[in-house]
Amino acid sequence: MGADAIPVGVVTGFWAVVGIVFPFIVPKGPNRGVTQVVLALTASTCWLFWLLCYMHQMNPLFGPQLHNTTVLAIQYLWDGSLTLDNLTTENPSSVSSTSATDDSFSTTETAF
Repeated sequence: MGADAIPVGVVTGFWAVVGIVFPFIVPKGPNRGVTQVVLALTASTCWLFWLLCYMHQMNPLFGPQLHNTTVLAIQYLWDGSLTLDNLTTENPSSVSSTSATDDSFSTTETAF
């Protein structure tokens, strides 16, 4: 997976216009130099931030990592299709003796 030339070219062209062309068309006034510097710095920093974020998505350092118990809890709470009768394990001692009506996974809404 590599970088596509079209998005990089379009975004680079946009920020090049903002940072190179716009400073030359700023109207004359007492703060013209400040406005030109602001446009150039904004364009360069925004382009660099976008480029680094875009490149980071090409080869992420790590992906989402969920524990098995988290996946089971999500399936139980969101789908409602998981019951303890559906669980089959190699080691029966790893499954607790709770029933499907246990209050350990309550379906009440909580604010996060």
